[in-house]
Amino acid sequence: MTNTDTPVPSRVTSSPPRRSAGIRRLRCTVALALVRGAAHATGAGLVGLLFWWITHR
Repeated sequence: MTNTDTPVPSRVTSSPPRRSAGIRRLRCTVALALVRGAAHATGAGLVGLLFWWITHR
Protein backbone atom coordinates (compact mmCIF):
# COMPACT_ATOMS: atom_id res chain seq x y z
CA MET A 1 0.00 0.00 0.00
CA THR A 2 1.40 3.40 -0.93
CA ASN A 3 0.88 6.74 0.71
CA THR A 4 -1.68 7.74 -1.89
CA ASP A 5 -3.81 4.69 -1.07
CA THR A 6 -4.15 5.40 2.64
CA PRO A 7 -7.34 7.12 3.65
CA VAL A 8 -7.08 10.60 5.05
CA PRO A 9 -8.00 10.56 8.73
CA SER A 10 -11.04 12.65 9.46
CA ARG A 11 -10.30 15.67 11.58
CA VAL A 12 -12.55 16.02 14.56
CA THR A 13 -13.17 19.65 15.34
CA SER A 14 -13.08 20.13 19.06
CA SER A 15 -14.68 23.01 20.86
CA PRO A 16 -12.37 25.82 21.91
CA PRO A 17 -11.07 25.59 25.46
CA ARG A 18 -13.34 27.16 28.06
CA ARG A 19 -12.22 30.35 29.71
CA SER A 20 -11.24 30.11 33.31
CA ALA A 21 -13.74 31.08 35.99
CA GLY A 22 -11.67 34.14 36.89
CA ILE A 23 -11.78 35.50 33.33
CA ARG A 24 -15.54 34.90 33.09
CA ARG A 25 -16.09 36.61 36.44
CA LEU A 26 -13.96 39.58 35.35
CA ARG A 27 -15.87 39.95 32.07
CA CYS A 28 -19.19 39.77 33.91
CA THR A 29 -18.04 42.37 36.45
CA VAL A 30 -16.87 44.76 33.74
CA ALA A 31 -20.11 44.35 31.77
CA LEU A 32 -22.20 44.94 34.88
CA ALA A 33 -20.16 48.04 35.75
CA LEU A 34 -20.71 49.43 32.25
CA VAL A 35 -24.46 48.81 32.45
CA ARG A 36 -24.71 50.37 35.91
CA GLY A 37 -22.65 53.36 34.79
CA ALA A 38 -24.85 53.88 31.76
CA ALA A 39 -27.99 53.64 33.90
CA HIS A 40 -26.57 56.09 36.42
CA ALA A 41 -25.57 58.56 33.70
CA THR A 42 -28.99 58.28 32.07
CA GLY A 43 -30.74 58.86 35.38
CA ALA A 44 -28.50 61.82 36.21
CA GLY A 45 -29.13 63.25 32.76
CA LEU A 46 -32.87 62.95 33.16
CA VAL A 47 -32.76 64.55 36.60
CA GLY A 48 -30.62 67.37 35.22
CA LEU A 49 -32.98 67.87 32.31
CA LEU A 50 -35.97 67.92 34.66
CA PHE A 51 -34.23 70.45 36.94
CA TRP A 52 -33.38 72.65 33.94
CA TRP A 53 -36.98 72.42 32.67
CA ILE A 54 -38.40 73.39 36.08
CA THR A 55 -36.01 76.33 36.54
CA HIS A 56 -36.51 77.71 33.02
CA ARG A 57 -40.31 77.72 32.95
